[in-house]
Amino acid sequence: MTLITEYSLWFALLCVLLGAVFSVALYFRNNQTDFDRKAKIVMSVLRGVSIALIAFLLLAPMLKLNVKETEQPVLIVAIDNSESMVATPDSAFYRADFQEKINKLVQSFSDKYDVKTYLLGESATATNRKEQLTVPFDGKMTNLSSLFTDVENVYANQNVGAMVLVSDGIYNTGSNPQYQAERLKFPVYTVLAGDTTVQTDLRIAGIIHNSQTFLGNYFPVEIKVAATHLAGNKAVLKVLEGENEVFNKTIDIRGNQHFETVKLTLNAKAKGTQKYRVELTELDGEVTYRNNADNFYIQVVDTREKIAIVYYAPHPDVGAIKSALETSDKYEVEVFSAETFNKNPNDYSLFILHQLPAVKPAAGNLLSKIQQEGISALYIIGKQSDLKAFNNIGAGISITQQGGKVMYNEAYPSFNDNFLTFTFSEEARQMLRNYTPLLTYFANYQTSVGANVFMYQKISNVVSTYPLILFSQNAKGRTGVITGTDIWRWRLQNYLKAQNFDAFDEIINKIALYMSVKGDKSYFRVHSQEVYNENTPVEFTAEVYNESYELITDPDVRFVLTDGNGKEYVSQFSKQNSSYYLNLGKLPVGDYSWEASTVAGTKTYKKSGSFSVQEILLESMNLVANRDVMRAIAENTNGQCFDVRDMENLEKVIKENDNIKPIVTYNKKYTLILNSWIYLALIILLLGIEWFMRKWGGGY
Repeated sequence: MTLITEYSLWFALLCVLLGAVFSVALYFRNNQTDFDRKAKIVMSVLRGVSIALIAFLLLAPMLKLNVKETEQPVLIVAIDNSESMVATPDSAFYRADFQEKINKLVQSFSDKYDVKTYLLGESATATNRKEQLTVPFDGKMTNLSSLFTDVENVYANQNVGAMVLVSDGIYNTGSNPQYQAERLKFPVYTVLAGDTTVQTDLRIAGIIHNSQTFLGNYFPVEIKVAATHLAGNKAVLKVLEGENEVFNKTIDIRGNQHFETVKLTLNAKAKGTQKYRVELTELDGEVTYRNNADNFYIQVVDTREKIAIVYYAPHPDVGAIKSALETSDKYEVEVFSAETFNKNPNDYSLFILHQLPAVKPAAGNLLSKIQQEGISALYIIGKQSDLKAFNNIGAGISITQQGGKVMYNEAYPSFNDNFLTFTFSEEARQMLRNYTPLLTYFANYQTSVGANVFMYQKISNVVSTYPLILFSQNAKGRTGVITGTDIWRWRLQNYLKAQNFDAFDEIINKIALYMSVKGDKSYFRVHSQEVYNENTPVEFTAEVYNESYELITDPDVRFVLTDGNGKEYVSQFSKQNSSYYLNLGKLPVGDYSWEASTVAGTKTYKKSGSFSVQEILLESMNLVANRDVMRAIAENTNGQCFDVRDMENLEKVIKENDNIKPIVTYNKKYTLILNSWIYLALIILLLGIEWFMRKWGGGY
């Protein structure tokens, strides 16, 4: 412990001198006091010390302490919360005895370790340690790799001693967990749960189909049928469209491990999202019947939307955007240079204009036609763009260069949380954090009132108010702007991080879907999906326009949901900036219809539609515990494997591991003496004793 002050400690002598002068003047220069000599000396000392201590505070004294801090090792306990854990004959153990065992194990570690608990499903979710751990086993998917990714990020600089993973090893989403676990710097002790016995079961192992087809087309479907320990039995496979049976086939089960792929073609007779149900006969002795039926959906459309990508000069952005759009059957994509475009612009639903208008005039007639006809256009701004000509287009944003010199920024994407025009997956949002910057102009960006910013520019880790991607709409059509080039790097970065292009392709397709929709000139518009998974919230967005096609949010929007039993649920959209938003949460599996209505001025507008919530059956597709994965995770991290009924030995092994120990650090801590109650109490005590002696001696 060291005493330090803001000023030199030599000033402390002045504090002592001040105390001495004050006490001498009070007790020895004052002839009116009538105390004996010993009392005067004691009281003058008390007063002098008090004054010196008070004056010493003017020097801002502090104590520098070396504080010992002990960081207990973190112990992570993760339990597989998926349905497959209890889809076996020993499910009673996991719903009763296991709950008691896991809580007892967690409690036994609480005195020496900082225990963190997680439940695993489609993602890893931390639980509240103040409450008793309850595992409901209701997860619809299992993503074991998400646990290791989250732990690696959250506890990167902490003293993690070990992890306990209780699982059957079955994963049906995410990457291979054993490779993710290799990057951990602490052992993983795996607890082998589930049943390795191959159970008697007949199941639909998968359905392969296109997500979209065209009206009148025949489209292929492949249904994979698997059977175990049912040799000699026969089952009937049926495909139903509504109440009508459109296909059936008898399955002859040969052998204890039977697998068969049934190929068929169906006719798309009606426009819209069509629901098909696949059913298998329920045979005696099956461990579960949940996987004997499944649904799939096909979106039937009239024609493809035509999209033209027109560029001023060849650029990798063009190929990346074209590749992303071609992953969807909804679009017919054509690429042109500005000089070679010779088609009728009205044949296209969307133009993607790369660095047009350009510094050297090109495609002037095309740009004029797009504006006159109100054809949706997505402008991509680059070094060859003519900013002055672009600002005259009225695309919802004006870009003005600062000074005479042309300068550029590297702008990372930052999603606007208030953007509700369309939604995209959480995986795509997370991938945005990994994307490389786009090259944008160092300029002043001024957006119009009706502009809707999708992403902002993040420059040097600071999220600016400059838009990176935005949209606007007028009475004629929709306009979008990407204020930078090199978006092709996003697609490569996507593959580097996830070994696929899914997130990038999703973002580009969502933009194209929003912008290519045409023909809706109504003043009231409602947007939603036609199929939702049971584990995702059902979300709606809506827009209300006045007669000048300006977005307004003055009127309320009423919403009525009707389930399959005819029961109605009434709710109301919330107002979000210039649009409306409604989150119905997660709904039970089934078919629903809806009606939305609003009153704007003297007119009433209504929209109606329907959607389906489909069941996720991934957890019933495979019920055989994958213990090889669990053993590999333990081996790759220098951990050990234990049986779920032998968790007492796990507790002993972890507590005897000498590598799992607290970290002791000594940190410097500075404390102002002014904040010390002991120091202040000492001053009060000295002054109090002096006051008592003066009163006792008849003073005042």
